[in-house]
Formats: sequence, C-alpha cells, structure tokens
Amino acid sequence: MAPIIALYPGQGSQKQGMAIDLYQASAKVRNLFELASDIARRNLYALLSEGSEEELTAHAQTAITLASRSAQVRLAELGIQSHVHSGFSLGELSAYASANIFNDETLFTIVQRRTALMDEMSARARETLGELGMAAVIGLDYQTVHQLLLELNLPRLYAANDNAPNQVVVSGLSESIARAKAAFLEKGAKRFIPLKVSGPFHTPFMEEASQPFRTFLDELEMTDPKDLVISSVDGSPITNVRQAREHLSQQLARPVRWTAVMQRINTMAGFDIAEVGSGTVLSGLCKNNGIQSSCLSLGEETTIQAYAKERAV
Repeated sequence: MAPIIALYPGQGSQKQGMAIDLYQASAKVRNLFELASDIARRNLYALLSEGSEEELTAHAQTAITLASRSAQVRLAELGIQSHVHSGFSLGELSAYASANIFNDETLFTIVQRRTALMDEMSARARETLGELGMAAVIGLDYQTVHQLLLELNLPRLYAANDNAPNQVVVSGLSESIARAKAAFLEKGAKRFIPLKVSGPFHTPFMEEASQPFRTFLDELEMTDPKDLVISSVDGSPITNVRQAREHLSQQLARPVRWTAVMQRINTMAGFDIAEVGSGTVLSGLCKNNGIQSSCLSLGEETTIQAYAKERAV
C-alpha cells in the first residue's frame, strides 16, 4: 500500500460538527479532544457539536488543528501511514506534530500562543490604521500581483497567499483593496473577490509578533522530524529543529507560498495525496496547481473508512 502525502488545511476551513464523527469512532481521538480542551480551557466537544458560529470563529485555530490531528490519528489507527506532510499556514503546525517534531500537548500550546499574538497584532492594526481586509485575485499569478502592487504603491496592501498559478490573495487596508480592484481587472484578473477575513495575516502587519513567537518556540521541546515536512513559507523541506522554529516564526508575517509546496509534491511519485482535516480547499488547490493525481479528502469517518477498505482489497 502506498503511503500518503498529508496536507493540512488552514484558517477558514472550520465548520460546525467537524471531527465529531471521529470523536465518536475512536477512543484515541476522544483523548485528543480532552487534551486540547484542557490546554484551551474550553470544552471543544461542546464547541464543535453545539457552539455558535461566532464561538467557533473565535476558537478557529484550535478547532481546525484539532480536526486535522483527529483525522491523522484516525488514519494511523487504521494502519494508513503518512510519510510526507505539509500544511497551509496554520496547518503547518499539524504537519510538524504528525512528523513528531513535537507532541500534541506542545502543538496545542503553540496554537494558543499563536492565536493570541495574531489577535493582538490584528487588533492593534485595526485600531491604528482602520478597517482591514483580504481579497482573492483570480486569474493572475503571484509575481504579476506582487509587481502590480509595487507599481500601484497603495498604502499597506500586500500579496499574502500564493495559492496557485491563477489564484493569489491580497491583504491590507480595506480602502487600498477597494482602490486596487480596477487595476487588477484591467491587468487581466478574471475575478476580484473580497473575503470574510479581517486579520492581515502573512503580511508585515504581523512582523512584531515574529520575534516574541520565536522566543516562545525556543523554550519548547522539539526533535528532528521523522518524516519529510514541506514548509508553506517557501516550499523547502524541514530537516531539523532549527529550521522548524525559524519557519514557524517567519510564517506569521511572510506570504504563504503554496504554489511552491505543490511544485515540490508534483515531483514525487508513489504516493496518494490527501487533505487531512476539514473541508476540500486544498483538494481544489491541487487541481489548480496541476497535480495530476486526484487529491483525496480524508477528514470524516466515512471517507477514512472507505479509503481504508479500498486499500485493504
């Protein structure tokens, strides 16, 4: 049986009820829920099963990480091995945990600190500069978007996510985003879509959080990865603890270079590719990046069981 390349989704993939079926199916997942709840000081089963959309959004980073790790735990429990890991932004933390760079207690401790720092930087930016936003530019590549932003010279607007050769996300002042729309469409963008995310993630707005986060990471126990981990900061492999700490701290303020991750994965043979966690965003990005093999969605008990049975035949 071929091992899988596991891709872990980032913020925005949360949905009510995610991972509850995994909780019901597995004692190991239930133990994971208990651990994460203790660290977050929040009943995460109650949050995911009956919490409001507002509550889930407030705890999105913890909930998404829990859903991804629950799916990975369930896959391993059924004998499905993952030897390559990568995560989109927040998902990179799940990739590191799945490669045994740190344990789940450390994982959820990191998520709490990361959330607090990002919320603090977002609040400070809104208070100082005003309304912030993000928008997806469909039909242009990252270099074209980056160059156009330099030419426009609009205040505080950055290319934040390099999702695919035809999909880039910009982030910054809402006023600058609105002013940029016409220029992107004139440049050849097919669509310009405002996103329901207010945090200026993966931009210089987050720069002040990088060093405190690195100091925090330096105090935590980590080991070199047992599997290949590909960083979404630049598409490079993470081979040791020093690189792990550097990339996790850098990713707060640097763009997500998912296209680089996909390019590296596209050179690998003999693997199944799977989105491990909630949603199908990364599965879609596999197609947009020209990945020839289909990207499975393995975030629910039914799909995980079906995949396990198929491999057993």
